[in-house]
Amino acid sequence: MSVKRTRIVYYFLIIAVLITPLVFLSSGFFSSASEKVLPGVEVMGIELQGLNKSEGMTKLAELEKNLRAARVTLRYQDHSWPLLLNEVGFDLDEDAVMDAALRAGRSGSLIQQWSERKRLKQNGKVIPLVVKFDEERLTQRTKALTQGITVEPTDAGFIIGGDDTVSVLPGKDGTVIDIEKLKDDLVSVIAEAKKLEVELAMITVPPARTTAMVESMGINGLLASYYTWFDPGKVSRTYNIKVAARAFDEQLIRPGHEVSFNQVVGPRSSEAGYKTAPVIINNEFVDGLGGGVCQVSTTLYNCVLLAGLEIVERSNHSLPVSYVPIGRDATVVYDELDLKFRNNTGNYIYIKSFVSGGQIGFKIYGNTAYKKDVRVNSWITQEIEPHVVYENDPNLRKGEQVVKQEGAKGFKVSAERLFFSNGVLEKREYLSSSEYSPVNKIIAVGTMDQVSPQIAPSPPASSSNKPAGNQNGRGGTSQSVGGATDVNNSGPNGNAGSGVREPVSPAIPVVSKKRVLE
Repeated sequence: MSVKRTRIVYYFLIIAVLITPLVFLSSGFFSSASEKVLPGVEVMGIELQGLNKSEGMTKLAELEKNLRAARVTLRYQDHSWPLLLNEVGFDLDEDAVMDAALRAGRSGSLIQQWSERKRLKQNGKVIPLVVKFDEERLTQRTKALTQGITVEPTDAGFIIGGDDTVSVLPGKDGTVIDIEKLKDDLVSVIAEAKKLEVELAMITVPPARTTAMVESMGINGLLASYYTWFDPGKVSRTYNIKVAARAFDEQLIRPGHEVSFNQVVGPRSSEAGYKTAPVIINNEFVDGLGGGVCQVSTTLYNCVLLAGLEIVERSNHSLPVSYVPIGRDATVVYDELDLKFRNNTGNYIYIKSFVSGGQIGFKIYGNTAYKKDVRVNSWITQEIEPHVVYENDPNLRKGEQVVKQEGAKGFKVSAERLFFSNGVLEKREYLSSSEYSPVNKIIAVGTMDQVSPQIAPSPPASSSNKPAGNQNGRGGTSQSVGGATDVNNSGPNGNAGSGVREPVSPAIPVVSKKRVLE
């Protein structure tokens, strides 16, 4: 190659090196994706060319607003239903769509970017929609619309006979809408801007709890039952008992699982439906939310004891209750005091609750191979005498006393659970002891000073037209007044009083505050 030709090639390469970057720079190859969308990029027929991200998202927000107001017709055979996209939580991800639009023509090598931009100008590029639905709302709305053609699966369960025999209720498959396919089809018809119609697809869904699962649980009979009584006339308390007992109805407990009463029943709040009724706080009965729930926990506790299940946690009330023998109650306070027990059998257990006619009861079913002859005893080990507390009362006369609250003894109580086999004691288990606080006797003592009554003054004697002999009459008048004073203000010995009433010992009434233990 001649020197002249070599120089020409050399100059050409220098010019190419200098010009090529300028060409790419002028065409935007090195611009950041946060600048402008390149020509030819669109979404559902909306051109995004020349828009930055903020401008593009504003335009896409308008598109989303219009799409939310759109109705899609759902069809299945000869049935059809309108579905408003706004009802099912339709949401266009404007951020993701704009990121994809800004990346168009800006990925890969310089040659690849140049090639893609050339295709964008010639053919354009449609950015796919990025949308999502609220699956729960979509499922529920579709289920409501198509309830005439769908059948929900039925879980297998148990049938309890009148004699407490247990049989299995088989489960059934359901036929429901294929929600995953429906979501894909909705996105497809919306993106293609076609006629907004979707043909529904049906799928068969097995029950969550199949017949085989229930049969494998091994529940075949009654392990124990226990009932307590309450006053159904106390409406709020009765309502609370029903709410708490219902939470345990048809509970299935797997082998080895620990059950928390508070976790199953939940907070005793007005939001949860509980009402105000008497509860024990600081050794007194006061109104509080959820009064009566402790009778539910106590009844369940005694049923668990008789079923031979393991007691993990139990606390007694501060005062004895009337619906179970002393030492066999179980108080609960959400987040503070709980009743916990464990299924220590090798099979599932099944709990049923009953509330009717002033009676609450529980039955625990399981594998009768674990059924035990259980007896529970409790006895008082110590009596605790109450104190007598005197309280000043300015509304009672000095020296007067009134019993405001009768005292009650406290107790320390022990309990045991005995396991028998064919009448022979196999095991003795000491249960948690109980201590019940005494209730102090409160006597109100009067501090009010007595006030002397005022005597009205005698009227002056009249001297007009009176003969001298009537002076003794004035004395008679005075005696008469004195006699009146004697009648109303006589002293203890019957003599005329001086106008000051002698203190009389009043009868001391005894007011007893009757307690109905709740």
